[in-house]
Amino acid sequence: MLNYLSLFLLFISPLTGICQSDSLQVGGYTNVLDLGILADSEKDQTEAIQTLINQAKEGETIFFPEGEYQIRTILLKSGVNILADGILKHHPSVKVGEYSIEKQNSPNPLILGQGVIDVRISLRGESKNEGIYLLKSHQIRIYNTELIGDSTKLRAYPGIMTFESSGIEIVNSKIHHFGMPRTETHTYQPGTGIRILSSNTISIHDSEIYQNGENGVFIHGSRKVEVINNVIRHNGMSGIQVAFGETGKEKDYNFSYNILEENASDAIDINNRSKEKAKDIECVITKNITCGNGFVKGESTPDGSGIVTLINVSNVLIYKNEAYRNNRPAIYVESCGVILGKENWADNQVEITLDLEELLLEKNRFSSINLIANTKAQKIHLRDNELGSLSLPNGIRVDKFFIENNSFSHANFNLNLKGEVELKDNKIENKSNNPAILITQADGAIIENNEIVSQNASAIILRKTAKNVQLIGNQIKSYNTAIFDDSSKELVVKNNKITSILGGAENQAFRSHYPNQLTLEGNEYRGIKNTETVLFVGKGKASVGKEKLVSGTANYGGVEITEIYF
Repeated sequence: MLNYLSLFLLFISPLTGICQSDSLQVGGYTNVLDLGILADSEKDQTEAIQTLINQAKEGETIFFPEGEYQIRTILLKSGVNILADGILKHHPSVKVGEYSIEKQNSPNPLILGQGVIDVRISLRGESKNEGIYLLKSHQIRIYNTELIGDSTKLRAYPGIMTFESSGIEIVNSKIHHFGMPRTETHTYQPGTGIRILSSNTISIHDSEIYQNGENGVFIHGSRKVEVINNVIRHNGMSGIQVAFGETGKEKDYNFSYNILEENASDAIDINNRSKEKAKDIECVITKNITCGNGFVKGESTPDGSGIVTLINVSNVLIYKNEAYRNNRPAIYVESCGVILGKENWADNQVEITLDLEELLLEKNRFSSINLIANTKAQKIHLRDNELGSLSLPNGIRVDKFFIENNSFSHANFNLNLKGEVELKDNKIENKSNNPAILITQADGAIIENNEIVSQNASAIILRKTAKNVQLIGNQIKSYNTAIFDDSSKELVVKNNKITSILGGAENQAFRSHYPNQLTLEGNEYRGIKNTETVLFVGKGKASVGKEKLVSGTANYGGVEITEIYF
């Protein structure tokens, strides 16, 4: 079962080990202009600035007043803070690299922290490579910072990158234009806003990450990462992407209160392509607003989930998110463990495919829920949702399928599956020319206490291959034959109220061909006047008791009736 307690604690608990104040540590305050550094000069200032940093004492702040400072790479020092009202900019002589999988860091980031601890950084930077690269560094706070990349580069380094680092906070900052904008629907250029690699305890909040070549935030092989209250927009891939390495550390994620807008791929993509069982990642995705993801220049890309794509993961809570005008499903679930989606609103669908342990969708609003043809699920529970339709292709398997107290505005249920189905207390409206519920095969189906209105077709059709179906306590209004039984085995129809809508080619409230151990008991029929309302065709066996014909007639033909009374 879903570990609700762990998800709740993750949701309410801030990350530990990250500073929570913009105030600088007590210490010296050094103005670089007072010590010979030149602002607005074309001369490379790297060596002079580095000397000041190296000579600074713990707790000291190096301050850059207004102006432009040309540098190659500045190396951070533990306990020494950087505060800049001016702009730190790459000097024309800097070595410019091209990002690749083999070479994911450049020879000259604008700011480099290697093995440093306890540093505060606030600056504006213009970088041809990374803006800030933190390697094996800890307790670093980046605040009130703007990093601007090179939007002409086809293979750009990220704005901020961490590797084997921890206790990193990025707050009230802007990271943008790292890499060329995406121009094609099926190709993109590297260039990530923030790239988190093999790190832990990372907080990104109250920031704006936009117009980067690839992802807004990319997380790989890392744990305990929160991305909260940010605007992440117009990036060339997903707004937030989680990828998985071989260490198994991927866990404890909180992606909440973000605006994820017009990214060319998914709003949030959590993609575990390992061959192992769905990984428990203890992830909360809550109160995000997403819009227009999955397009390039108005054309659809292969991706673009509105709320989240989940592949081969487990223990994920998706709560109170909103999604509008996105390209692909609001929620895409593939080969997952335990997933809970509650009180989400989206103008498109949920898609489920391959293996699934348990999915609970409660109090959501979606256009539809679609199970793809190769779905094999242990348990799916749909409860109190407002839905358009439920798509169930032939041959899927759902061991336990509970559909409870939902409203469906465009229902066409095709029950041709392996597993047990309970359809209870739903409001089901069907306006199509296909039946509201078609039952071909299930290991058992209970259709109970539903309100079913089928305006242009039969409400319920049962094929010969159906067995052990119970229709109990439903209120049904239907055009054509309300319930048509084509010799299904051991059908029970009990305590339903069935009303025929005038105008169909066949106007029966109930019709059975060659009934096979059929039971009719306690049903109330309002058929068309002077028309056969209950009709049996051919031979068979049926038990009929306590039936009420308000209007219409009954014709049991040559069927063997074991008991009949009204």
